[in-house]
Amino acid sequence: MHINTIIQDLGILLLAAGIAGIICKRLGLSVIVGYLVAGIIIGPNSPPFSLIHDEARINDLSEVGLVFVMFSIGLELSLSKLQKMGVATLVATGLAAFFMLNFTLLLGWALNWSTMMSLFVAAMLMVSSSAVISKVMHEMKLNHDHAAQMSLAMTIVEDVVAVIMITVLGTSVSHGSGGGAGASAGGAGGAVANAAGGSGLGVVLGVLGAFVALLILGGLLLVPRLLRRLEKRGDPEIQLIVVTGLLLLCAFLTVRAGYSLALGAFLFGAVVSEIKQKIAIEHSFEGLKSMFSSVFFVSIGMLIDLRMLEEVWLPVLLLSVFTLVVRPVACGFALMLVGVPQREARRAGMLLTPLGEFTFIIAQAGITAAVLPKSFYPLAVGLSILTVLATPILNRFAEPIMRFMDWAEPRFVTRAIGAYHDWLRQVRARPAPTVMWRLLRPRLPALAVEILFVSGLLIFSGRLLPMLRGAGFAAAMNPVTLSYVFWCVIAVLALVPIVAIWRNISAMAMIVGEGLGGNNATPSRLQSRAISGFLRAAAAVGIVYWLYTLLPIRTLPDWGWAAIFVVAVVVVVIFSNKLIYWHSTLEHSVQEVLAEDSRAPAEVRAEARIALDRDIEEWDVCLEDCTVPRGASYTGQTLAELAIPARFGCSLVEMERNGYIITATDSTLRLCLGDKLLLLGQRAQLDAARAFLTRVPDKNETPPAAAPEGEIVSTDRFLGGPVLRTFIVPESRRVGQTLADMQISKTTGVRIAGIRREGRQIINPGGDERLLAGDSLLVVGTITEIAAFRKWMSVARRAKSQRQGKVASK
Repeated sequence: MHINTIIQDLGILLLAAGIAGIICKRLGLSVIVGYLVAGIIIGPNSPPFSLIHDEARINDLSEVGLVFVMFSIGLELSLSKLQKMGVATLVATGLAAFFMLNFTLLLGWALNWSTMMSLFVAAMLMVSSSAVISKVMHEMKLNHDHAAQMSLAMTIVEDVVAVIMITVLGTSVSHGSGGGAGASAGGAGGAVANAAGGSGLGVVLGVLGAFVALLILGGLLLVPRLLRRLEKRGDPEIQLIVVTGLLLLCAFLTVRAGYSLALGAFLFGAVVSEIKQKIAIEHSFEGLKSMFSSVFFVSIGMLIDLRMLEEVWLPVLLLSVFTLVVRPVACGFALMLVGVPQREARRAGMLLTPLGEFTFIIAQAGITAAVLPKSFYPLAVGLSILTVLATPILNRFAEPIMRFMDWAEPRFVTRAIGAYHDWLRQVRARPAPTVMWRLLRPRLPALAVEILFVSGLLIFSGRLLPMLRGAGFAAAMNPVTLSYVFWCVIAVLALVPIVAIWRNISAMAMIVGEGLGGNNATPSRLQSRAISGFLRAAAAVGIVYWLYTLLPIRTLPDWGWAAIFVVAVVVVVIFSNKLIYWHSTLEHSVQEVLAEDSRAPAEVRAEARIALDRDIEEWDVCLEDCTVPRGASYTGQTLAELAIPARFGCSLVEMERNGYIITATDSTLRLCLGDKLLLLGQRAQLDAARAFLTRVPDKNETPPAAAPEGEIVSTDRFLGGPVLRTFIVPESRRVGQTLADMQISKTTGVRIAGIRREGRQIINPGGDERLLAGDSLLVVGTITEIAAFRKWMSVARRAKSQRQGKVASK
């Protein structure tokens, strides 16, 4: 009977979701709105239409749906994508979340909310909807606006912030109530978890970081190997089944570790996003993702009681106004702090107002934890809908709003921000770091990850041992013997990264000793050895204390741990070379996986000594996309025959065909159906060109052939394509060269769209044009390409400065 009821409820849910989705698509609304409305109609709180009544079963369905929703979100995020975004985007997102947290705490204090309630509401308001922002960007032709692309990049990092908030808040609630899966008896994980409950946020984040490192590194080592074997069999059905099983198992183990299943599903999606089978898995999961996403949102709708709207309409209105005012301010100020010009920062902040699916997920987590009342279900829905509807209106009036903000801003604030940005540029233009720091810097991230991995292995192994004792194959084994065998195996597994940690620390100690020791004189060499020896001794003491803190010392007698220690020392002495080889092999495997889908160069940190020119509006040009429609009369003509510059005054910067980018737009290139043209020019010129290029043809016209496949070299585009930026050419060895000699496009990917010199502008300069110091360049490229261009120019100037320094010293 119970199984029949589940089948009946699931069938009703999916049918209602399908009908609501069809209606919403006809009306041009988001299907999520339809899912929520369908849930409200068939849920237990809407008689006489209630078709599903059991709230416990509704919660179970929503948790299953949540696993697939979080997995799909994780697929959109990867470590390589985070690396491409650069430090500025990561820092800006963190600062925006910090500001929203503090503003919401102030609001909670004014409304007499509890601290935990304010934290959950702050988490609800921290994450924007990337889907809505993308749609607004497309409708308002902001795809090539730098501020818009910054805001879209921030939404990706905000997903990570939301997952961290869900995990930390859930852990804090469980520890605060004295329960949860975190308190496993006798294990290291339980000890650390209890410590986390008493020592504050630092320990909670440390243990969380250890778990994330353990899960991601373990996944990167095991999942690609498994999927490669399945790929050889050529059976996508088996691959789909195995990946689904691993996803559910990962979510289950995350719950057993004391965290939300959302974290496990999200991290597993992030692991899968790094492997080359990602595209095939995404394609296979498309149906499952759509089905279980509808299950989640319909389940949320079924828990909404419309009668509560009488109670929450005022909080919905209040929080909506609060979000529409405070989020642009917080996000805009965060972007200003990382060096984004004021107008661009404010423009990006106004795009970051719509709240998305994480608002529902965090509201559900707060209600499940009994921190938020059930009235927050309709509150979250109303808040999301109002912010989504208000975002296009707010951005349509962005210019007058920004002009008002410029007028209302006190002059001393404007001067302070300008001085701060000048200081940031000076910091970026600082001399190159010392040799010692350049050698140490690449080792620090690897050392931190290895420490977190070993910490996670030791902490969460304590929670795995009770599970093994309850397993059937271990029932016949003596519990004490099982403990010894288990911890010996864990010790051997931990030895590989521990040996690597020691070797890394020893190398860093030697670098510091050499760096502080001075020249090659005998006293300096002795000083270097003394410093290196002291650092190694301090590191050895630190490692012993670190392992002592993490190991469950009380679960075995002292002589037992002594025996395990002796065995570990013997293994290190005899098999040290083998351990080093295993570590190198595993490290190479992880790096190989991370590099598999990295088609675009990583975004480098903007260290260039090139001053950013903030008056880009003076160029009076912009970028706009235009797609060749079906039946266009000019299809098949060459660019020379079409003569876009002669007809309209604008120019063709690049063309996209079948997902590939053509930057060398030769005059003999013929246009085909579906080609996307990127045009550069003044607004009136672009409007005239767009009117001609997108003219709807007569029905009687013969449609042209589609674009041919596979004739262009692939270039990865990042976050929406090219933007316009302005730079000042510094004194460097590249000054005086022609654009043809410099080959800027071939080297960095950017195109020089204009040169401003002595009050004169040269739009689309020819290859014989020479660059002079002080020239203002208008460049076109993606965020990644522009960062590479800045780095390229910075290296040229640094090399010239070093040569001048050597000449002066002689």
